[in-house]
Amino acid sequence: MVKVMLKIYFTMMVLLSFLRLMFYRGIDIGSMDIPRDVIFKSFRIGLIFDNSITCYLLVGTMVFYGIYRSVGKIILSGLFRWLVYIYLFLTSGIIFLIGAMDIPYFKEFNFHMSASILDYWDHMDEITSTAFHMNGIPGYMALGIGLWAIFMIISVRVIRNRDEEEFYGRDLILEPVKYLVLIALCVFGARGGFSQGTLNWGRGIFSQYNYANQMSMNPTFTLGKSLDLYRKEHERGKAHFHYSLSSEEIKNNIREYIGDSTDKFISNKNYVLRDVDTGKPVKKMNVVMVLMESFMGANVGALHVPGQPDLTPNYDKLTREGVFFRNAYSSGNRSNRGIVSTLTGFPSSYGKSIIKKTNGIKPFISLPSILKERGYSTAFIYGGDIEFDNMKGFLKLNGVDTIIGKDDFPESERTITWGVNDENMFKRVEKYADEAKEPFFMEMFTISNHAPFDIDPKYNYYSEKDGKYYERWNAFRYADHALGEFINSVKDKPWAKNTMFIFVADHGQNLGGNAEIDYRKFMNPILIYTPGGQLKAESVDRLGSQMDLLPTVMGILGGKYTSAAWGKDLLNSDNKNQFAYVVDGDLFGIIDKDNIYIDGTNFKGRIRNKYTNEIIDNKELMKEYHKKARTYLELNISQENSGNFGGEK
Repeated sequence: MVKVMLKIYFTMMVLLSFLRLMFYRGIDIGSMDIPRDVIFKSFRIGLIFDNSITCYLLVGTMVFYGIYRSVGKIILSGLFRWLVYIYLFLTSGIIFLIGAMDIPYFKEFNFHMSASILDYWDHMDEITSTAFHMNGIPGYMALGIGLWAIFMIISVRVIRNRDEEEFYGRDLILEPVKYLVLIALCVFGARGGFSQGTLNWGRGIFSQYNYANQMSMNPTFTLGKSLDLYRKEHERGKAHFHYSLSSEEIKNNIREYIGDSTDKFISNKNYVLRDVDTGKPVKKMNVVMVLMESFMGANVGALHVPGQPDLTPNYDKLTREGVFFRNAYSSGNRSNRGIVSTLTGFPSSYGKSIIKKTNGIKPFISLPSILKERGYSTAFIYGGDIEFDNMKGFLKLNGVDTIIGKDDFPESERTITWGVNDENMFKRVEKYADEAKEPFFMEMFTISNHAPFDIDPKYNYYSEKDGKYYERWNAFRYADHALGEFINSVKDKPWAKNTMFIFVADHGQNLGGNAEIDYRKFMNPILIYTPGGQLKAESVDRLGSQMDLLPTVMGILGGKYTSAAWGKDLLNSDNKNQFAYVVDGDLFGIIDKDNIYIDGTNFKGRIRNKYTNEIIDNKELMKEYHKKARTYLELNISQENSGNFGGEK
């Protein structure tokens, strides 16, 4: 069996590489100014995606072939052999036809085929007509069929030749062992290796050249991922979405909510795209953003939340020395949502985060990319698996040049389940900043305040007698301790005197509230601290969210820039609309000063008082909340489906 499978494997891999070469020629990548070594690396990374697809094919083949070789030798030999052929015929046909037809599709739309084609299922006549007007459809169809035929001819011959060999004897003992080993290798190959995260499109984002990145991806893989996500969201009632607002209503509403006197909206594709003139001179300050794992406001002493322990003496001290946005909220309930919102100003997606969707294989106008245009270097440091949740691909696609993960730390420093503890991460950040050319943008993502909370026992302050959350509280206190040590170590350094430090949580933790959405889970303040005294200490009551971070930071840095963030400058007094849009599983909502509006596609909207959970019956207020929530939800879904979340004009 091993010889048969290896021959089928190498046949498929060679033909898929040839198909990638046809993509290279069809898109005319050779005429683009892309270095040769980048092109070679695209082909090399492409082998990882091709290997995944081939391993998926082989697993099924081994099942049918194994049955044929064992049972089929006794009864119904011809039937089981034909089952192998039919399986190979159908699966390879799908792979080669998708691969071939993806080339003209990419030429037309500039991205690979995805589940978004199902959004037009009711208009297949128009879609089919449009498809056959794409350049070279007959030729690419013939290419796919030709590769399909070559694969089947070789595979059938390989299987028939094997049938002529003797199956009994020593092979009867070795065959099951080889079979199990091959199955295991295929499972790891299909998932992309041995890392914590399975293979995702982010592995293909390896350079600044979009076409080289796109060429590395196997179209069957990206389409399969997209369809799998569509299936999961369909099961949860999210795939087929019905809009309640017109495009004009959405455009007018969102511009009313986020616009101010500094904005000039410039696009009818991306309704939030705008040119911003801050009216201030440009400041070339370094920017260090510390994304803090689960650093929820309920345990921040400066907020004085009743019934919750104060776990943040070091952070609290900084709130008295910096600009403290005490009424800020996270946009979602997972890290992959917090990363997107803090760097791009894009809301938390309804359903899977866009960081994991194939729709997200397009760049946003992110804070790193804006600052790169101003001459900044950009970096991201994380003590965990940088491939987890597709972080690496998203970051590379959105302007981050240097990415450091746990594999870049010595093994002796990987002392916790998730990787590297906060103290060692902060030391790496300090070392990087000491050596970096200014100005620089750097984001670090802490990790110690994450279950299983396996910090060094010497930092344990609470025990089981203090409450059921004692392990979380110890990790939270340790995260604050590491933060304090870092600031004390760097605050007097020359580069730090010209640096804006931003401290923001990725998300909060469930506190077991009785409301459908517990606002406390999203209550995560933002702190901006400048050791050089560029910003005066103040406590800002204006309500905002992670989406407001990009406009607020750029408002401090001054100058003109183009933005597609859904937020507003929290230090601009022109901003009158003070609320936060949040997504929590199947629900979405609006949080303002006193209330929370909760809605869902399968849930009737209601208003609750944040503090008492009392349901408020007010039709006019309900109408206003509903309009806000649906505007954010429907524009979010529309932008993800169309890809109009970047610089499209």
